[in-house]
Amino acid sequence: MHQRPEDAIAVPPVLAGLRRFPLDGALLLFDRRTGLTALCDGPETAHLRMCAPRVVQFAITNACNLACTFCSRDAGAESAWTAGDAFAMLRDLCRAGALEVAFGGGEPLVFKGFADLVRRLDEETELAVSLTTNGTGLTDRLLAALAPHVGQIRLSVYDDVDHRPLIARLAERRARFGVNWLVTPARLARVEELLFDLLERGCRDVLLLSYNGRDRALHLSPDEGADLARRVRALGRALAGRMTLKLDVCWGERMEAVPRLIEPGPCPAGREFIVLTSDRRLAPCSFHHASFPVATAADVLRVWEQERASLAAPARDPGCARSAGFGLGAAPRSLPLAG
Repeated sequence: MHQRPEDAIAVPPVLAGLRRFPLDGALLLFDRRTGLTALCDGPETAHLRMCAPRVVQFAITNACNLACTFCSRDAGAESAWTAGDAFAMLRDLCRAGALEVAFGGGEPLVFKGFADLVRRLDEETELAVSLTTNGTGLTDRLLAALAPHVGQIRLSVYDDVDHRPLIARLAERRARFGVNWLVTPARLARVEELLFDLLERGCRDVLLLSYNGRDRALHLSPDEGADLARRVRALGRALAGRMTLKLDVCWGERMEAVPRLIEPGPCPAGREFIVLTSDRRLAPCSFHHASFPVATAADVLRVWEQERASLAAPARDPGCARSAGFGLGAAPRSLPLAG
């Protein structure tokens, strides 16, 4: 069998069993069961180059059992995927080097055959599997079917859904889970209240999301962004050792005051991370206007290599960290959403 360049690099014995992923100039080691990640960066790795996206964010369906006002997806649009098609695509991307698939939507739990797809990916590939869900359809039976095969269940928490019983149930069953929470001006004052309530209920992992889209009322002002950064910095100290507090990459330099585990760099969307949409297109992120049709893993890798400039461009809608002032300095224009 042909030896890959990353396989020839010596690593500490304790890390030797981890899956290897070449970055541009570095080597990433990854354990899909625990999420343990180690970065090897030095002269020995300078020649390495990324050969596939590291994470596939798979919006497998637009269908959803909720109707959130901030969601821009057409919930009535049919998915172009079957469970078999999705498995074949992800299996082949795994063989090309991809490490993880993160399912979203829409609501992935309403996708036909979803639990069996997750089981097959876990048993027949080396991918780490996670999913983001509103949780309202996560019955005890479905949770029992998914839990052995997913690295983490991420629960999106909304104001009009009582998430507390579900979080208590996830914690009671020792499921690996975290919470996603969208920070808007109306929610900003509740950040501390939410986090300490989640901690009390057994949640140990929270991701704070920024809004991307055309509704200006949902974007934080510069002063509100600075206020959030100060509060997150204080919360990070208060919750240290008890809860992992995360910020999505779209916050960009608005969170400069917050200490980082890894020094921030250019937005990885479109390079380390890609999105596969429900209509079989590749996009750099869920909020980007550019997308390209793909039918096979070979198509994905071709677009990923050949369309680097488009995948690295700022999104047109306000909120993108790649845009000057996050695209919030001028009134929104009417622009097409398809690339």
